[in-house]
Amino acid sequence: MHLISRLALAAAFVAGTLSPALAADPDALRVTYVTAPFNVPSIVEKHEGILDADLAARGIKVERPEITSGAKQTEAIAAGAIDVASVLGGASAILAKANGVDVRIVAVYSRSPRAFALMTRADGPATLSDLKGKKIAGPKGTTLHQLLAAALASTGLTINDVDYINMDLPTARAALLSGEIDVATLAGANAIAVEKAGGRTLVTGDGLIHPTTVIAASGTFIDAHPDLVAAYLAAHRKALDFMAAKPEEALKMAADEQKISIEDAEAQLPLYDFTPTLTDADIVNLEADQAFMIDNGMLQKDKAIDIRKDLVAPVAFAAK
Repeated sequence: MHLISRLALAAAFVAGTLSPALAADPDALRVTYVTAPFNVPSIVEKHEGILDADLAARGIKVERPEITSGAKQTEAIAAGAIDVASVLGGASAILAKANGVDVRIVAVYSRSPRAFALMTRADGPATLSDLKGKKIAGPKGTTLHQLLAAALASTGLTINDVDYINMDLPTARAALLSGEIDVATLAGANAIAVEKAGGRTLVTGDGLIHPTTVIAASGTFIDAHPDLVAAYLAAHRKALDFMAAKPEEALKMAADEQKISIEDAEAQLPLYDFTPTLTDADIVNLEADQAFMIDNGMLQKDKAIDIRKDLVAPVAFAAK
């Protein structure tokens, strides 16, 4: 056997036997930074530099691209442009996986049905049944999109019965207040701003949807760098511990970041359950989300996935 052939065989053997966990560390860990609607753990983690400190000894920098759209985050995962989607709507994760994106859930970020709302002005539609033909704006492919579909379905309407316009939250809020649209799907500081301007809530997600936002990464990254996934989740838990130990400091950080008062921040916090461990109840909710998307034409039935088997990484059940 020629020397080159022997070397190639040896290299193939080594490549086949090395654990993925031994893959070389990247120069940077790229984690999306999403503050809205009221993502206190992410704000605390960045403000305190928790992940930066944890990875500094390994010479790994932390990059935090601000990609707020769920669809854009999963596109970035598919393109290899980010490593961790820190706050990803469960519906966005399901749609991405169903359409072939290598995305896996590694933890729950939050559960918050009351934090999402359809809002209008004081002179806007009085009830959900009044929404037919109205201009409604908000970010498509998100939990708010799902809320709109669920709210319309509850009164016998569909997305096709309204003029649904894709807008980010600040733009939708501004369009609502200026009279350009009739209803906006909003959350967090944007919802507070509408309330303070005299607007009102038509309905929240309570009783309509079970929004579960998650922390996700590509399956390839999870397999190649389980230690970095663990390091990220450890930093996330430290941020949660900080919130528990120093609630006033955490709320001030969040209020400053969101440009809202401490009082408004205090009102927002109870709307969220930030427990990171994925539960069987979460699986049931995600399965219900997928069924809803299929029923409402948001996902083709033949693309349905097995949530537990296809979408969830085992580490998600251990993310204490």
